[in-house]
Amino acid sequence: MNVTFLNGADVTVRADGVVVGGVIKAETGQKNTVDKIEEYLTDVPVAQFSETSYYIKLTMKAQPYGTLGLDPGEVSLSCGGCRVVYTGCCVQNVKCEILPNSAVQYTVLISAGERSVENV
Repeated sequence: MNVTFLNGADVTVRADGVVVGGVIKAETGQKNTVDKIEEYLTDVPVAQFSETSYYIKLTMKAQPYGTLGLDPGEVSLSCGGCRVVYTGCCVQNVKCEILPNSAVQYTVLISAGERSVENV
């Protein structure tokens, strides 16, 4: 099921049930990885394994460690009557950027194993 959020200002981001504050932008996506097993010396493909994982990229104006922690079990984005839940989450990367006007902006990349959509 695909979900389209029409108004980003109405999206609430939660980590383990707690509202994540200071979120400027949230980006979500899916990453597919394909591993091939080939015969020795001939390089003829014998088997192929694919794996799907999901990511949530948050751009924040507040330090992410207070509400997010380093290992959130569940991250959800909710808007109106729809809620997208990501489980099996872990923080993969945190980047801090100091902007010219002395503001600080954080970018947090969270990877997730599963994604589900709930109607609330």
